[in-house]
Amino acid sequence: MVRGRSDGEETKKRITAKATQLFNQKGYGAVTMNEVCEAAEVSKGSLYHHFPSKEELFLQVVEEDSQQWNSEWERIRASAGSIEEQLYALAEHYANDFQNPLLKSLEEYSRSQIIKEEVVERLLRINDTNSQACREVLREGMENGEIAQGDLDRLVLLVSSLMEGLGKIYYTVDRDLEQDLVKEYYRDAVRFALDGIRAKQG
Repeated sequence: MVRGRSDGEETKKRITAKATQLFNQKGYGAVTMNEVCEAAEVSKGSLYHHFPSKEELFLQVVEEDSQQWNSEWERIRASAGSIEEQLYALAEHYANDFQNPLLKSLEEYSRSQIIKEEVVERLLRINDTNSQACREVLREGMENGEIAQGDLDRLVLLVSSLMEGLGKIYYTVDRDLEQDLVKEYYRDAVRFALDGIRAKQG
């Protein structure tokens, strides 16, 4: 029985890994479940046992990508110092994810169909998980006096929206040639935010 569960988990991991590659390469709409079967070398029965629909498979891929983003952020944050340094590090982490093709696939998915309420809630949970990175930094900043006291929820919304909103430059820069420019935009955003939230000295 233990071996069966282990084999099932390995199959599921292989499916999500191959599906991630396909969604990154082709976007959401162009990928078919048949392609996933071929890439993962599994039967249709096995695929649909783990993922009853392409939508369910895609959401699993997005959730795993979000978890990886947050795990990487925890590693980066552990080596950062002050809250200001952590915010600049967080901005760079956002900037490094700027070229993640899965973000484009997620946008395509969101626009391609009417999304059911339970899926909306699932996507909101993913977004909340990402916002948690910002929340933890700002909370620590308020506790140690580096960030002015205020409404934490409001501040998280403002700062995280500033970071996420910069994703629109996806359409205005050459993503292959101007990665340094992208990072500069994110650093500017942190400077802008710090002017308003940094605790006043004296």
